[in-house]
Amino acid sequence: MAILIFDLDGTLINTASIVVDAYHRVLTDFSYDKAALPNEEQVLKTFGLPDTEIWRQLMPKHTPAQQMNGFEQASGRIQKDMAVQDILLPHAKEVLIELHARGHVLTTGSNCNQAYLDVVMTTQGIGHLFDRPLCLESVSGQEKADILRTLKARYEPDGDLYMIGDRYTDAEAARKVHIPFVACDFGFGDPSELAGATHKIQSLPELLALFQ
Repeated sequence: MAILIFDLDGTLINTASIVVDAYHRVLTDFSYDKAALPNEEQVLKTFGLPDTEIWRQLMPKHTPAQQMNGFEQASGRIQKDMAVQDILLPHAKEVLIELHARGHVLTTGSNCNQAYLDVVMTTQGIGHLFDRPLCLESVSGQEKADILRTLKARYEPDGDLYMIGDRYTDAEAARKVHIPFVACDFGFGDPSELAGATHKIQSLPELLALFQ
């Protein structure tokens, strides 16, 4: 039995268009003019970072309290739109169903907040496949490695843990807690972020060959 720890954005879901739109609307509310708004590429580079770091980058001239306000406004918009859209990546649901049927434990390790995680689990028809999914907020952590440490304490020695993700934050977290990293070479990270991965996949169905 394997313990498969999934990142969310760029690994199982794609909320790029939703997030870009929400960020633009919120930043406009904070009086950023159109020329100062981040383009899609700039927004995508923030995916996988802790929320506090994302809003520090998006609103560098504002106070932490104002940045938090921007984050809360954007989160509300994003969660509302996610709840009524199919945001799963191709083949995600069927792959998760099959991995679960094979007896592997599925859980999450995402830098998102709890409300975001809950929306993904409850609106995309996959929540029943996951065992007590975690995010950075649910462990009161500072970095993704904090989530993985919690999961190691929960599951070892019952099975081998694997981190599955698309960004350097996933690779770094796996390295820090000494577990294998399965790199998703179809997400938001560039190839340099995935160097040194234990395995590299080009699509989610390839997980079925790795985890029999």
